Amino acid sequence: MLSKIKLIIWLLILLAVAYFVSMNVQPSVSVKILPTLNTPELPLALIIIISMIIGALVIILMALSDWLAFQVEKLKIKRQLNLTKDELEKCQKENEKLKKENEELKNQLEIEKKKQNITVKEEGKNGSV
Repeated sequence: MLSKIKLIIWLLILLAVAYFVSMNVQPSVSVKILPTLNTPELPLALIIIISMIIGALVIILMALSDWLAFQVEKLKIKRQLNLTKDELEKCQKENEKLKKENEELKNQLEIEKKKQNITVKEEGKNGSV
């Protein structure tokens, strides 16, 4: 909705400028570019149209520079995201490896407990015989 309102406002401004240009066709003016440099006398309508074109080009260049900065930032964020994903996968693999190692150690502990219980029971039977 906001973009439509902006579009309508810009169209009204352009209509106002077009009306002003059409009313000022006859006067000829000279524009000072530098203190010592003047343009030849041109119709005021032409000066206004050229000024609008130059202004539009400046706006486009500014918008383009902002867009390029946005794209560069977007690429940096994508790279950082990929690095973070790779690091996450690495940590998950290490976590799985540690879980397996923990499970193996628990199994070895159970086996050792069973061996000790068996050896203790055998010693008790041998001593009573």
